[in-house]
Amino acid sequence: MRPDPRRRRLIVILVVCAFGAAAMVAANADDIILYNPSPSMPVGFYVRSDAPITIGAIVTVRARDVAEAYALGRNFTDSGDRFIKRVVATSSDHVCVVGSRIVLNGIVVATRASVDTAGAALPQWTECRPLAADEVFLMGESDDSFDSRYWGPVPRSQIEGVWRPL
Repeated sequence: MRPDPRRRRLIVILVVCAFGAAAMVAANADDIILYNPSPSMPVGFYVRSDAPITIGAIVTVRARDVAEAYALGRNFTDSGDRFIKRVVATSSDHVCVVGSRIVLNGIVVATRASVDTAGAALPQWTECRPLAADEVFLMGESDDSFDSRYWGPVPRSQIEGVWRPL
């Protein structure tokens, strides 16, 4: 007895569709779930959120967008190499970064180093000003986080996504 050609064709179509759907999910997996191995924010999985970009939001930015030279020196050259940070200031908040002190709206909130753990010089953004309407200031939760303390405010257009812990 020979298999029914219509049934065989249906099976082939279903298999091709299943592989296509699996490929689409795999290609977009980093757009839905993110794993953070860095201690600058809580280690673990994060899921994309449709929450607005406000103070307290957890966001990602591409490493090469915010600190291109430093990212290249650290081999962060892939488009998926990103930093996950918390928004600590938005438009019209006053940010002052001079020397080692980070001051937000007149309150010292953190300090920064001049070299990283390997002894390499860190970028040193230094300004005192209110953030523009399209800017945010990002910081990690650890003292040695590489964030806006070093690269300065980030345009909202460079925010890749908003995330929440899973």
